[in-house]
Amino acid sequence: MTRRRPLRSAPLARKKHVGNIVLVYGADKSAAAPGETIIFTAWIINDSKVLLRNVCLIPRSFTNEGMESLDYSSKPHDWDLDIGTLSSGESAMLSFSYVVSASDHRHGGELVSAMGVAGLSRGRVIRDEHDAIVALKQ
Repeated sequence: MTRRRPLRSAPLARKKHVGNIVLVYGADKSAAAPGETIIFTAWIINDSKVLLRNVCLIPRSFTNEGMESLDYSSKPHDWDLDIGTLSSGESAMLSFSYVVSASDHRHGGELVSAMGVAGLSRGRVIRDEHDAIVALKQ
């Protein structure tokens, strides 16, 4: 009786020159009090030598210390979150704002806004994520 070797596939070939997408996300202040407006800005950067397609900014969550889900005071339209294509070295910028509430202040701690970005590079999905954190002034 001959023993059969298990079938194995060839090593997976990594696609060369797959692009890299970078999300730089932050707030215009490190601490805020009730009534103050915070501007959150997202820069989406094609940090590669290839064209990126289907690039989109993805709001993940926005919460206060009480884990309440918050809504931005102003934000881009949903269709503006679909950036489309970014050429090598090209970037896009989107901004969101929020007015700190008395409820946020009662909880204390921090506001956390989480964003992600995704796109396609040579048929492969690429992603990046970043949080912007603002302390609440006592």
